[in-house]
Amino acid sequence: MNTVELFKHRLALLAEINRLTDLKCTDDSAYRAVGIKLEENIIAIRALRIPSESPKPKPKVQPVKSKINEGKGEKMTNQLTVEAYKGMKAQGLTDSAIRKQIGIDNNKLYKFKQENGLIHAYDKPVKKEKVAPVLREKEVNVPMVDTDRSSILEKELSDFKAQLKDALSFIESLKTENAKLNEQVWGNRLQMLYAKQAELENFIADKHGIAIHDYLNEQQLAILVELAESANEWQGFKYWKLKKDVDREKLLEETVDVLHLILARGIVLGWQVATVKAYKTTSITMQYKSLMQKIATDEESQKTYALAFNMYIGLVEMLGFTWQEVETAYAKKHQENIDRQNNDY
Repeated sequence: MNTVELFKHRLALLAEINRLTDLKCTDDSAYRAVGIKLEENIIAIRALRIPSESPKPKPKVQPVKSKINEGKGEKMTNQLTVEAYKGMKAQGLTDSAIRKQIGIDNNKLYKFKQENGLIHAYDKPVKKEKVAPVLREKEVNVPMVDTDRSSILEKELSDFKAQLKDALSFIESLKTENAKLNEQVWGNRLQMLYAKQAELENFIADKHGIAIHDYLNEQQLAILVELAESANEWQGFKYWKLKKDVDREKLLEETVDVLHLILARGIVLGWQVATVKAYKTTSITMQYKSLMQKIATDEESQKTYALAFNMYIGLVEMLGFTWQEVETAYAKKHQENIDRQNNDY
């Protein structure tokens, strides 16, 4: 590429940085990739700016014209000069080619060379005296560098690195801000879900005359049953079955039933999570198994409860559901559960 194309390329790369910044991109590798290309661009421009020695033009040799004496039929060579002859030899012409070009025979050309001292110069090799070899240091050709332009490019590179550092710092600040915003959003969503579930749990306890701490074991088993029903609708573990027609709405309903009971478990034990981060294993089958193991543990704690909640979020994503779909389905099933209690379900 020439200098204009390289500068256009640089502007495109800078525009890409602006685009990533506008999109609030959190992928450091995207910025680093653009940075590497910009550094290569600067080095390429620097290489084009270093002046190179232009080849020396070859001397132009005017062709030698010959005159023919038509009366005698002899070829005249009064226009052949030493300079013209040397010029034609410099062009790589042989004596035979020169004779044809100027129109003289071999004897006249030989006489011309003899009279002008050109015999030894072009026909007979000159004997060189033998000189004993001398060991010399190998010379290294150092390219000429325009120090002024080089310093300018170094300054541009330094400025770009400073800009890149500022951009990465800005990305980190966006990550922190995004994490805080995400925590706030999740906190509000989960607080609302816990509040709705607590209303239902207290209503059930009052209606049946029981304390919510009296059915911990039953609640634990109920979560495992609902997880099994969700897995049964997913059907992925059924290796013996070729046709697995999954009803997505039914799968979502069974998966949301698990959420009701996980929320209820947190209310009974006083372990309410404020924010979550999806935790995923290697496959959906392993996700169901791992979540069941966390629910069925005899060493249940606030830490294991939070981990189980994160694993549930991971299962939801692995099954292809959005959290908005889960919240909508939860609200629908929550109202259905209230109606069931009012109708002595």
